[in-house]
Amino acid sequence: MAIGERGEGGGKGRGGRTRPAGARRGGGAVTRTALSPQARWERLVMRRPGLALPRLQRLIAREDEPPFQALLGAFFILERWGRGPELQAELERALARALQHRLLEEAAELSEALGRMHYQRGDYVQACNAWSQTLELADDETRWACLARIGLAHLCFALGDWARGGRVLDQAELHYPQLGDDPYMRSKIALNRAVSLRATQGPQAALPRLDEARADARAVGHRDYEAEAMWHHARCARDSGALDHALALALEAEDLSRRSRYRWLQAQTLLLVSELRRGAEAVAAAQQALALGEAIQSRSLQAAAHGRLGQLMAEQEQLGPSWYHQQQRQRLEATLGQTELPARLEQLARFDTDPHGAEGLLLALGRSAAVVTSTAEVEAQWQQARPRLMESLALTGLELRWTPGGLAGGRIERNDRSSQLLTLRDASGGAVGALVLERAAGAVWSRADRSRAERLAGWLQRMIAQLPLPGATVAAIETVEPAEQARALVATLERLSGETDAAVLAAGLPQALALARRLAARLG
Repeated sequence: MAIGERGEGGGKGRGGRTRPAGARRGGGAVTRTALSPQARWERLVMRRPGLALPRLQRLIAREDEPPFQALLGAFFILERWGRGPELQAELERALARALQHRLLEEAAELSEALGRMHYQRGDYVQACNAWSQTLELADDETRWACLARIGLAHLCFALGDWARGGRVLDQAELHYPQLGDDPYMRSKIALNRAVSLRATQGPQAALPRLDEARADARAVGHRDYEAEAMWHHARCARDSGALDHALALALEAEDLSRRSRYRWLQAQTLLLVSELRRGAEAVAAAQQALALGEAIQSRSLQAAAHGRLGQLMAEQEQLGPSWYHQQQRQRLEATLGQTELPARLEQLARFDTDPHGAEGLLLALGRSAAVVTSTAEVEAQWQQARPRLMESLALTGLELRWTPGGLAGGRIERNDRSSQLLTLRDASGGAVGALVLERAAGAVWSRADRSRAERLAGWLQRMIAQLPLPGATVAAIETVEPAEQARALVATLERLSGETDAAVLAAGLPQALALARRLAARLG
């Protein structure tokens, strides 16, 4: 069951998960061929929500504790129709149940959905708190964390903080490893990028991202996103002065959003139509937008519609109606609670916790696919990356220790420093060493810090897993001819000579190597 998300800078888009109700992980994109039962169910929900919703509602109604995925699936459908608040109480009870039973993935998913619902209604502080909770509960690489970051970027955009919003979108992309196989989410992020680019660099900069968003939306049959891309394109045309083209695109987006019952976007397109038209046609479009805003309980939409109607009434010298609409706009904006939001986002500044580019460096290391055959080569790769890692991770110390049996993982406080230790294992699972990260005593290790440390350890372990296991060379030697055995012995002793300290070399390893070479020469 795909769970969508409404979002865009000052407004809302829709994206989300692509996984049927009841499936746990690995949703991914919908394909047009060889559809699995999971993909077929997702397609049914996205393209025939009217058929899927009654089934989900029956399932919810007959259970004292409805399945989480059935609730989330029904919310996805009702949300696009502007009826998400109908399930608010059920979602909050389900969230409390998930937290009680320590079902953290389910709790993160439910919290993220509640964040979307609050955001759609204009309850921005509550949305911020819900998305903050999602990040506390979800692993950084999950879709729920990616969606929560996108939501927080919307809040930054709503405040006009485009720079921070862009950095939060960067984090959403960097943390979600399945993005390349997920056109649904790529479309969502491209739309948000377009919003940011239009505001900061102008309409022309946004158009390529809108084309990406529309193509990815078509790949998953997401007509809502197609409509939203048209709306954004219409706004770009308006900003460029092509008003006739903007009106044509806005009307097309309004028609598609109405047919797909995406009422939030329909109201937004009507407001744009009202802006592009004059006289009675402009008033009618704004009144329709107001009615939709009231129907879906979106105070931000209602405030925008009242503001537009107040402006139109003033242009027609209808001062009484104009004063009424402006008063309504001010009353609604006062209830949005946005005055609290800047401080709250500043308090939650951990969403922008990568000032030195740690994520980009870790991503580059993870994709480097270095090939190594000895611990010396692992050390060479490590020493090359270590200075940049020290700086980007803001560490006072960073060591790779080759310790037989490893070291106990966890956090260690000493008088002068605070350390994180992660055990490193070879391909057989045996502990061969530890990664040690150090900061000043009493330093805070956030969830993001711990996640980055684990990703760094994972990069090292992928290299270590390439090394031959102890005894592997000897075992292989027993199955080959004597000459090949001798050559393999020479190779093993040469490798040991390059990796062993001076004390062991003095004990006779060079002499053994010389004898092995003579034997290999005699055997041909």
